[in-house]
Amino acid sequence: MIRRHTLLPALLALAALAGCAGSPPVHYLALPRQAAPAPSGAARLLVEVLPIALPERLNRPELVSRAADGAVVVHQEAQWVAPLPDEVRQILDDALWRQTRAADTYQAPLPATASPLPQYRLALRLERFESGPGGADIAAAWTLRPLPRGEAAVCRAAVHLAAADADPDAQAALLGEGARRIAADVAESLSRLHQGNAAASCP
Repeated sequence: MIRRHTLLPALLALAALAGCAGSPPVHYLALPRQAAPAPSGAARLLVEVLPIALPERLNRPELVSRAADGAVVVHQEAQWVAPLPDEVRQILDDALWRQTRAADTYQAPLPATASPLPQYRLALRLERFESGPGGADIAAAWTLRPLPRGEAAVCRAAVHLAAADADPDAQAALLGEGARRIAADVAESLSRLHQGNAAASCP
């Protein structure tokens, strides 16, 4: 009896290890960014980029996609290396700098009177950020407002990228391309708003 009680915990531990060994390893994904380094120099605009908003069903570590029948698929074995809003924010900040020389001041906000540079506030919400067998669909809405006051620009853009490959790496690449296109539209709207025409600021 003593031997049986001694062996039972060991057998349970071995069973647990066997279960862990059978789980597929986690494959980490990142949204691809432009390979060319961003140009250096002084900022021309300052933009307070608020935290990127995402639907809760997408704001999770795992890649979320759509199956051919429309069902939601959560890929436990394919996860983002960083929170998805942070991944998108880096792409957005890069586009703002490349296209308008706008620096993101969210981590170091400035009073409106602390700099002679024009200042803006940007709020962006991703409404769709999904991929699947047919490609990727990305949609976003954003508001740009001059600081301390001024007429705001309210815009929306959507992108569909067709692809046949449903591999997680291919899906991440498609989502990254879609995020870059949305970011380019946001940067273009900032450029137009800065020229003084809020009504025509949406690409």
